[in-house]
Amino acid sequence: MRHPPFIYAIAVVIIAVAMFLPVKSARANQASLSLKYSKELRFQSDGQWLPAIYYGAAGAGPHPTVILLHGYPGNEKNLDIAQGLREAGFNVMFFHYRGAWGAQGEFSFMNAEADVQAAIHFLTQPDNAQSLRIDAAQLSLVGHSMGGHMAVAGLQQSAEVRCAVAYDTANIGVTFSAGDAEREASWVEYGDSLFMLRGWSGEKSRTEVALHGEHLDLRNHAARVGGRPVLLVAADSEVIPIDRIESLAASLETAAVPVTYSVLKDDHSFNNNRQPLLDLTREFLNANCRAM
Repeated sequence: MRHPPFIYAIAVVIIAVAMFLPVKSARANQASLSLKYSKELRFQSDGQWLPAIYYGAAGAGPHPTVILLHGYPGNEKNLDIAQGLREAGFNVMFFHYRGAWGAQGEFSFMNAEADVQAAIHFLTQPDNAQSLRIDAAQLSLVGHSMGGHMAVAGLQQSAEVRCAVAYDTANIGVTFSAGDAEREASWVEYGDSLFMLRGWSGEKSRTEVALHGEHLDLRNHAARVGGRPVLLVAADSEVIPIDRIESLAASLETAAVPVTYSVLKDDHSFNNNRQPLLDLTREFLNANCRAM
């Protein structure tokens, strides 16, 4: 039985489309890999959902990856640093701790430390690392103020982290007490104003430091860092007394931790030194925290 000519024409078209689509799809996929992208994520810490934003670097990867940690309560989020590090080829994930800025659960310093470990676990799961183009062997923590504490504590508590960067570090076991009654009272008053931290108050901050002060003093765990590098960038604003940051640096150095210490003359949020702050961070991460 002979088929009409148009049947053969349709068959030819179908075969041509079938051959063309994989090529087109491959080209589209290749083009998407060449672009930077962002992605809303969420992950769990002790059964509570934490929101995150992920800044993916361009290229197929896998890429070195940074977890960006905000302070107390996190008004300054340092997302310009995230964008700058992505330009340098790093993936960056920013997230909120439990009870902070709409995240589920209740905020506390101890919970925040555990939340960092949950973030590390989430990013290093093989399926997540593959889909997000993460080199799990090149994971770093960058944090500001209380987030600086979380970056160093995260390094101390996880062998999967390669290095840490801490901006004007609030070593919680020292910053919120240290025998200075006037300063302690000011932190309690400040804690009462932080409505964006669920279940929190100034009195809770005082109680937590009283109960867990030894654990929350980073100096007591300096030896856990081992030979992994740390960058401490201090401001001279006195929001965090600079001698307390120097004390942390000295403790790390005594424990044979490779410490890079720098001071920028600025306020606590480095408002007038954003580019120098990014430059210091990028140069340190490139030199110490990624395979070149």
